[in-house]
Amino acid sequence: MAGRTFNDITQYPVFPWILSDYTSETLDLNDSRVYRDLSKPVGALDPDRLSQVIERYHNLDGFPEEEKFLYGSHYSSPGVVLYYLIRQEPFTSMVIDLQSGRFDCPDRLFYDMAGCFRCCMTLTSDVKELIPEFFTCPEMLSNSSNFPLGETQDRTKIHDVVLPPWANGSAHEFVRLHNLALESDYVSQNLHHWIDLIFGYKQRGPAAAAAHNVFHFLSYEGSVDLNLITDEVDLRATESHIQNFGQTPTQLMVKEPHPNRYPTEDCWKSLCSEVPRLRNLRCWTPTKQFGGATNSEAFGAVVSIQVLFDYIIVIYADMSVGTYRWYARNSGNTPFYFKMERLRVLGRSRSVAISPFSSCSTSRSSSSSSSSSAAMLDATTASSIASAKSRAELVSTHLDNLPDKTGIIPTGSWSFGLTFGGLTKENLSRKTTPSSARAIEGPATADLSSYLLSCNHWDDTVKMHTLDGLRLKESSNGGHIGPINCLSMGADGGLMVTGGHDGTCRVWMVLHSNMASALADTYVQTALGGTSGNGNASSNEDGFQCCHILWGHESSVTCLAFNTDLDIVVSGSIDGMICVHSVRRGEFVRTIRIMDHSEMQEQQQQHQHQQTGYNKFDPSLSSSPAVNRILDQRQDVRREIPGVRKLALSSGGLCVSHMDDGMLHMCTVNDVRICSVHAGDRLNAMEICPGGEMLVTGGDNCYVIIRNMRDLGVRCVLDLSSHGPIRCLSFTSTESNPAPQFMYVGTEDGMVTIVDADPAEANNLDGAIQGLPQYRVHDGRSNMKNW
Repeated sequence: MAGRTFNDITQYPVFPWILSDYTSETLDLNDSRVYRDLSKPVGALDPDRLSQVIERYHNLDGFPEEEKFLYGSHYSSPGVVLYYLIRQEPFTSMVIDLQSGRFDCPDRLFYDMAGCFRCCMTLTSDVKELIPEFFTCPEMLSNSSNFPLGETQDRTKIHDVVLPPWANGSAHEFVRLHNLALESDYVSQNLHHWIDLIFGYKQRGPAAAAAHNVFHFLSYEGSVDLNLITDEVDLRATESHIQNFGQTPTQLMVKEPHPNRYPTEDCWKSLCSEVPRLRNLRCWTPTKQFGGATNSEAFGAVVSIQVLFDYIIVIYADMSVGTYRWYARNSGNTPFYFKMERLRVLGRSRSVAISPFSSCSTSRSSSSSSSSSAAMLDATTASSIASAKSRAELVSTHLDNLPDKTGIIPTGSWSFGLTFGGLTKENLSRKTTPSSARAIEGPATADLSSYLLSCNHWDDTVKMHTLDGLRLKESSNGGHIGPINCLSMGADGGLMVTGGHDGTCRVWMVLHSNMASALADTYVQTALGGTSGNGNASSNEDGFQCCHILWGHESSVTCLAFNTDLDIVVSGSIDGMICVHSVRRGEFVRTIRIMDHSEMQEQQQQHQHQQTGYNKFDPSLSSSPAVNRILDQRQDVRREIPGVRKLALSSGGLCVSHMDDGMLHMCTVNDVRICSVHAGDRLNAMEICPGGEMLVTGGDNCYVIIRNMRDLGVRCVLDLSSHGPIRCLSFTSTESNPAPQFMYVGTEDGMVTIVDADPAEANNLDGAIQGLPQYRVHDGRSNMKNW
């Protein structure tokens, strides 16, 4: 709206300085003294400098009144962008070009946060603000490419940016705290003042002069008509000034001030947004469900939960699909409405009504003529039950042995995805919530334009089924050779990524054939012959089409994590390799090996010395049996590298991987290692809470564990041992606000447990977390209690 874009460094997005304390050992975000005054421009923050620029302003006698200015430089310019991003390509090359083939004088480079802020507060020629990367990209603060930036006059070598003491030397900790400061109460209640200065009514005119916010007249949009400048020299000088000395964003609010943000207690929060909220979590396990020990409609574990706007799709181990009516409400015994609708079997035409067996018993007592029909129905029902139980037991057995040594992954939560139909997208865009006064009885409200996508089928394809009747819409292998192990849907429901036993991943466009044709690369068009991968024409608007083939793995792909905001998918394989690809372009980005080559060599050397005690460089041993044993043992060490079991990817670029050896590793998509901990469990489900800073996991130990995304430390534990191992996790979308967020937990006993935060206690946090019970326990029947 304001004409700012990442594609143009002359009009780059601008962010404010948030903090003013870059020297303390600790940072207290509840102390208003650590923040910058957001009601003033950078140039007016220091009274002494402000008096100097005001005096200079009054001395500009030869200038017309409309051309006078307080600041000759600007808070956003190409020089500012290149100054901050000097350590990141392509900006490094742009800096070198700007300085005639070399880096600038080391003393003028960006190398110290405290020093940079001090210059911005004191120098009359330096009034620059920040850029978004200070809140999103810790890599910009590290000289990972080892560029020769030189030494200052006091012999200080310029390398990584010197961070404040409270960052503990970690660029990721700096960005994390910087983000928390941006979302703090102080900034939330004062940021609108800064918006008025940059985009609002204080940008120009008398209000700008009163706020000491006046820049060179050529920086303002529409201040000069270049078509009226006839002199070529003047025209080039004017264009050069506009391009190089900064441009003020388009003024969005001319008369009225920007409203301030709602108070924190009135704002929507994700379920796991902060540690104090975790003590208010409650578990609900509705008794009326298709699955469970006391029910006989569905058998086996809940393997997948798909959440849409006002209903929930639950897939069970016997491949039956249950539909539940659902919405949040403020009245009643529970904070939600939850009712069984229909149960069907995936891949079959039959539909099972609610409680079919009770209705059968009623009909059997009606007359003797109906008894024979009931007997035949009982026989058919018994056969169906036996078949369903067999499928459920088979899936549970495979899940217990995941991953298979062959690299073939059984059916699980990773095997299903759901498109967002038109009705759901419309409701989400309107931010509407289903009314609690809706009639209880009546037809299901399932959006018929949504489709269920699934893999791990016997014919090695991805299948699309309608939700209203589970009718097969399309089936395709997309060129995969062998089984398709897993799939991951984008947040918009339009893009899908699959991972196969053949070591490749495929990007699919769902329900948009024209977009698929635009995205598909020439290799896919040639290899698949312009078809959807199974020989059928891909021009069907209601189908899906393979657009890209993602290469990089050397073994079977076991898991995927796709983030639409980043346009990135990370994939893990059975040999421990993680690959990062861009999705829409289908380009390989990098490979991440949790155990890198140096660690492997160190482990191999230690293993070798423990076994032989010989010098491995001794030529006399080159053909000895001991060396042969060492080589065999080295191959064993390589084979012992754990495979990747689960992946989770945040919108901030943090990737969490769970390995077969039980370890949890967190790194960035740029392969910067953050931390590693042992999960203490074999995880079956791992999700990053949407809109939150927490990682939620569940596994064979029957615990739902909530960890922070700082060091993967445990912050809360929900004990669902009465329901068996955790099989899947799911959340309501952040787009459903202002309705509260819920978490859904699928367990081995076929039940769905719903977790929410008690609204009565949500604001009763007492300003601190002392005495906060770190662990919470749930017995499966009542509310939670301290553990």
